[in-house]
Amino acid sequence: MFRDALLGNKLPADFFQNIKDMETKGDQITHEIFRELDKVFITPIDREDIMELASNLDDVIDGIEATAARFDYLNIQTIDKYMQEFTEVIVKACEHLLEAFKLLSKKKYNSIKQHTVEVNSLENEGDRLMREGIREIFTNRRDPYDDFNLKELYERLEETTDVCEDVANILESVVLRYS
Repeated sequence: MFRDALLGNKLPADFFQNIKDMETKGDQITHEIFRELDKVFITPIDREDIMELASNLDDVIDGIEATAARFDYLNIQTIDKYMQEFTEVIVKACEHLLEAFKLLSKKKYNSIKQHTVEVNSLENEGDRLMREGIREIFTNRRDPYDDFNLKELYERLEETTDVCEDVANILESVVLRYS
């Protein structure tokens, strides 16, 4: 939904309520995971790892929702190339995380590494995009209010790539213990 908004040149603020609903659903799933962990004696991986993975995955959804909220309350009306590229990076990172989780559920630990490495590379791409975007803001000074809003948005997008990397790092840690 977030991807469709940005790549379709529609503003996430237009989809904000739907994105907020997804974020709320993510919170509910996270809490359900925690409740279920209290009921289960034996888990496929350490209970702490499950909690950390669930919490950090929820942070990814929170980051997407926080970005959409910024489009809304900062009244951002245009989508630039950095926003579009960030969106692609975040979507690709989430796709790799999804594949890694599928492999984790099948206990194919050795195959997970390629996806976590790719997420780490994508996070580096997010760092680059933020630096370039902010450099462009300060090189082509326009309206200070708009510049501040863009900088705020780029930083939030980059923080979302950081959280994707956090999930990948936790997965790598789990793989090291179980492979």
